[in-house]
Amino acid sequence: MELRHLRYFSAVADTLHFGRAARRVHVSQPTLSQQIRQLEEELGTPLFERARTGVRLTQAGELFRTYASRALEDVDAGKVAVGALRGLATGALRVGYPPSMRGVVVPALAAVLRKHPGLALSAEEAVVRRVERRLADGKLDVGLAYAPARLPDLDAEPIFDSRLALVVGRGHPLADTETVGARQLADLPFALLSRGLRVRLRVDAYFAALRIAPHIALESNAVGTVLAIVRAGLAVTVLPEPRLADAERLLVKRLSPAPRSELAALLWRKGAPRTPAAELFAAEVRARAKEDGS
Repeated sequence: MELRHLRYFSAVADTLHFGRAARRVHVSQPTLSQQIRQLEEELGTPLFERARTGVRLTQAGELFRTYASRALEDVDAGKVAVGALRGLATGALRVGYPPSMRGVVVPALAAVLRKHPGLALSAEEAVVRRVERRLADGKLDVGLAYAPARLPDLDAEPIFDSRLALVVGRGHPLADTETVGARQLADLPFALLSRGLRVRLRVDAYFAALRIAPHIALESNAVGTVLAIVRAGLAVTVLPEPRLADAERLLVKRLSPAPRSELAALLWRKGAPRTPAAELFAAEVRARAKEDGS
């Protein structure tokens, strides 16, 4: 018994007509009839009752149809799975995220690339508004930002609580302090992300609530630049947890009172198929969020 026998049988069972079935599977009617007879001979029983008025399944045909349909579904599912694996071997992944989430995105992308080195990765760091717009326009496969999404044609999948924390260098006077209060913040020099970025809006709101006007020594739209200044001991910064991609010689301190948290989320375009590479990236992000929350 070969796969074509199952496909030919299913076509006749669906149409109850040899001519229409032959056209569906793109063979001549005599060829189809011959293949069905071969199948019946192998099974040792007729599968169809043939008459001038039409074709009808026998009891054996009805029973066999269940198993033939299941086998064809399994084969089709296998083709999809193999195609997905091939896509991971040679496909592409386009990810967008704000600068503050580089510490989550970079390890997840590295894990994806280690598993599937043939993937072509594109990582776009941008403000949240641009990430959402690029995703909605189909120019990104998946985004990482916040829930809820601002655009109605995006779905947001909450991943973890994004909490603001103080980051200091290992040689800083606050290095041995577990929790830093408002009074201690007042006289510190800060390196902060640029105005207009969503994280900066959160930081400014936090300082405003504390009635603190921070001394800002540096502003940059690049997290790496901010952290380099902190690592050199020239300033401290406030960034979201959970993890920093480049944590050497850096320490994370809790703030008191605690800032309001936001929900970090994977963003997807509504109704759009999710590529295997995007799903793999999302799984890596979920796993890391779970580790940080445990």
